[in-house]
Amino acid sequence: MDTQFIGESLGPGKLGHFFVITSFVGALFAAFSYFRSAQTEKTDLNNSNSWLLMGRNGFVIHSAAVFGIFIALYYIIANHMFEYHYAWRHSDLSLSSKYLLSCFWEGQEGSFLLWSIWHCVLGLIVMKNAKVLESRVMTVVSVVQVALASMLLGFVFGPEVKVGSTPFMLLRHAMQDAPIFAQANYMEFIKDGNGLNILLQNYWMVIHPPVLFLGFASTLIPFAYTIAALWKNDYQSWLKPTINWALFSGGILGLGIMMGGAWAYESLTFGGYWAWDPVENASLVPWLTLVAGLHTLVVYKATGRSLIITIFLLTLTYLLIWYSTFLTRTGVLGDTSVHAFTGEGKSLYWHLISVLGVLLITVIALVAARWKFFPRVKEEEKINTREFWMFIGSFILFLSAMQIIISTSIPVWSPLAKMITGKDVAPPVEPVQHYNSIQVWVAIIVGLLTATVLFLRFRSSDNKIVFKRLSITASIALAVSLLIGFTQKIDTPQYAILLFVACYTIVGMLYYAIKVQKGKLKKLGPATSHFGFGLILLGILLSSYNKEVISYNTLGVRFGFSKDAGEDIAESRENVLLYRNVPVAMGDYFATYQGDSIPEGDARTFYKVHYQRIDSATKEVKESFMLYPNAFVNPKGQDGGLSANPASKHYLHKDIFTYVTSVIDPTKKTDTSSYKSHVVHEGDTIYANTGYLVFKGFETDVENPQYQPFGSEGYAGPCIFHTRGF
Repeated sequence: MDTQFIGESLGPGKLGHFFVITSFVGALFAAFSYFRSAQTEKTDLNNSNSWLLMGRNGFVIHSAAVFGIFIALYYIIANHMFEYHYAWRHSDLSLSSKYLLSCFWEGQEGSFLLWSIWHCVLGLIVMKNAKVLESRVMTVVSVVQVALASMLLGFVFGPEVKVGSTPFMLLRHAMQDAPIFAQANYMEFIKDGNGLNILLQNYWMVIHPPVLFLGFASTLIPFAYTIAALWKNDYQSWLKPTINWALFSGGILGLGIMMGGAWAYESLTFGGYWAWDPVENASLVPWLTLVAGLHTLVVYKATGRSLIITIFLLTLTYLLIWYSTFLTRTGVLGDTSVHAFTGEGKSLYWHLISVLGVLLITVIALVAARWKFFPRVKEEEKINTREFWMFIGSFILFLSAMQIIISTSIPVWSPLAKMITGKDVAPPVEPVQHYNSIQVWVAIIVGLLTATVLFLRFRSSDNKIVFKRLSITASIALAVSLLIGFTQKIDTPQYAILLFVACYTIVGMLYYAIKVQKGKLKKLGPATSHFGFGLILLGILLSSYNKEVISYNTLGVRFGFSKDAGEDIAESRENVLLYRNVPVAMGDYFATYQGDSIPEGDARTFYKVHYQRIDSATKEVKESFMLYPNAFVNPKGQDGGLSANPASKHYLHKDIFTYVTSVIDPTKKTDTSSYKSHVVHEGDTIYANTGYLVFKGFETDVENPQYQPFGSEGYAGPCIFHTRGF
C-alpha cells in the first residue's frame, strides 16, 4: 500500500510536468512541420504553406508551455513549497521577493529554462519577420528547443540512463533513502529550505544572468539564418537579417559580460572585474568569434569576399555556446573554477555532447554539400583596403578565442595528451598572468586595427590621405599617452604600448567622426563602437595597472587563512586586524571599525568603518567618509562561514575598496579571556597569554597643569593592574 503523505501540494508540480511534456512535444511537432514546409516549398506550395501554418501553431504551443513551466516553478518557489526539491535546495523563508527570481538560475534546470524562454521570445519575433527563410530558420530554432526541452524531462531508463532533470521532483524522491521520508507527516519537520547561494543574493545577480542568457540565446538566430542560407543555397536574402541579428547578439552578449564584470568589481573580493575564470572565459570566447564573424559579414556584403570564413565564424559561435555549457555545467572544470554551479550536472555529460555532436555534424554536412557552390572572388584583396585589414583583425580575434578556449579546456584534453606524450598537462598556476601575457598583445593589434581600418576604403584607398590622417591621429595620441603614462607611472613596455593604442583608438575615432564623417549621426555607428572599445582598453589599463593594497599588515601577525604556510603568509600580509574604535593606518587613511548591525529581514551583517585622511603636519582632517562592507556570516546550508561583499569609495582617478575577510562567528561568540587583578611593586613582572609586562614605576614629571601629585613625592606605593589575555 502506498503511503499517503500529509501536507504535500502536488497540483503545481503535476501541472508543471504537464507543461514540460507539452513543450517537448510542441517543439518536436514544430520542427517536423517546418522541416516538411521547407521540403515541399518548390514542389507543392499549398502543401508547404499548410505545413508552415502547423509549424507556427506548434511553436506557439511550445512557447506557451515554456511560459507555463516558468509560472508553475515560480509559484512553487514563491510559496515556499519545500516538498519540491528545487524549492528546498535553492530558496528559504528569509529570502526577499527580489531574490526569488535568482533561485531559477542557481540550478541547472532553471538555467536551461531561462535559456529556453529567451529562445521562445526570439523565435516568435523571427517567425514574424523571416519571410522566405522562415521555414528553414524556424526548423533550426525548433530543433534546438527540442534539445533544451529534453533537459527538463527527467526521464530515467534503468539505473544508468537519465534524460534531463525535472525542476518538479519531490524532495522525498530526490532523497528517498533519508529516514524522515518513511513518515507520512514528514512535512511537519521541513521548516525551511536550504537557501540561495549567498553569491546570488545580490542585485546584480537578479539582472545580470537574464541579460547574459539573452546574449547566449540570441546567438542562435545568426546561426539559424546561416544554416538556412546553406540549406537553401541562398546567400543574399540571408545577408540583411543576419547582420541585424549579429549586431543585436553582439551588443547584448557584450552588455551581459560587462554587467558580470561590474558585479565582480562591486561585489566580489578578488580585486577586479575579471579573473579569467573558466565561466568568464566561456562567455567571452563566443563573443570574440561573433564579433569577428560580424566584421567578415560586413566585408562580404560590401565586396563579396570572406563568405566561407563568415559561415565558419557564425556557426562556430553557436557551437561554442553549447561547448561552454558543457564545460561549465558538467563539472569537468570543477577544480579550476570558483563558480559554485560548475560541480552540478554530471548526468548532462553525454546529453550535451550529443546535442553538440548533432549541431556540429549538421554544419559540416551542409558546408561539404555546398562547398563548390559558394560564390568566390578570384582576385586577391589589395593590402591598402578596408576588407583586407578587417579580415586580419577578425583572424586575430579568432586566434585570441582559440588561445582562451584551449587553455580553459586543459582538464578536458589533458588526459588525451598524457596518453600520447606520457606527460601531465596542468592548468596555469597563475591564470591572470598566463592569459594577460598573450591577450595584451591581441588587444594592442586589434586596437591599432580598430582605429586604422575606418580611414581605409573598400576595394581601394588613397594612400596619401590615409597616411596624413593616421599621422595626425598618432601624433595626438602619442602626446596624450605620454602625459597619462607619466602621471600614472605606466612604464612597463607592453602596457605603455597598450596605453598608446587606447589613446590612438579614441583620438582616431573622434578625428574620423569630425573630419571624415562631418558629425553625421547615421554614419557614426562603427566609429562609436570603436570609440567605446578604445575607452574600454583605457579603462582596463588604468584601473588594473596601479592596484595597491593599503591594508598592509605591519605587525607580522598570521591570521590562519590557509593551511598552506606560504599562502597564509601572503594573505595575512594584506589584511589588518581592526578593534572597535581603534584607528588603524591604511595607506593615506586611518580606518576605525565602529560596530556592526543586521538589518531586519536581511541575512547580511553590515560593518561600519570610518575613514579619515589627516594632514600629518597640521593634524587637520582633510577627508572623512564611512564605508559599510557586509558579509554573510555562517549562512544556513553553506560551508566556509563567511562570504564578503565589498564597500567602495569612488573618485575620478581611483576607487577604494574594503571588505571583511574574517570575523568572530556571532552564533558561537565566546570570550575565552578573563579580567585579572595584580598587586605589584616596582620591578614586578606580570605574564599575559602571549607576552609579559614589567612595572618600572610611574612617570612623575607630568606637564599637565591639572595634575595634582599625591603627597610631596607623588604616589610610589603598590599599583593595581587590569590585564586581559588575547
